[in-house]
Amino acid sequence: MNTSKKTLFLKSDKVGDGELGSMLIKGFLNAISQQENLPESIICVNSAILLTTSEDEELIQILKELENKKVSIYSCGTCLDYYKKRDDLKVGVPGNAMDTVNLLLNKDIVTL
Repeated sequence: MNTSKKTLFLKSDKVGDGELGSMLIKGFLNAISQQENLPESIICVNSAILLTTSEDEELIQILKELENKKVSIYSCGTCLDYYKKRDDLKVGVPGNAMDTVNLLLNKDIVTL
């Protein structure tokens, strides 16, 4: 697998609303994990940190597969604290504003 110089910036744990939105984000992340060219990193902010702290084992396995393929996964530390989820982080590492800004200014960004 190759990593591109792209960063995926996730702002929500859903694509759209409700249960369908949850199904779509999981399907989207699974589709990304099957690609030849992977993003270099994934940044989760706001409610997107609920993906990396999820009780959904299938979703966590998809994210771990990406991480095993050398995709760096960051969850906003402030967001983890806001949602009281820092101790529930199952994949990736807590990020900070400096990490996020560095990636946003130095990589091609794909935002959802």
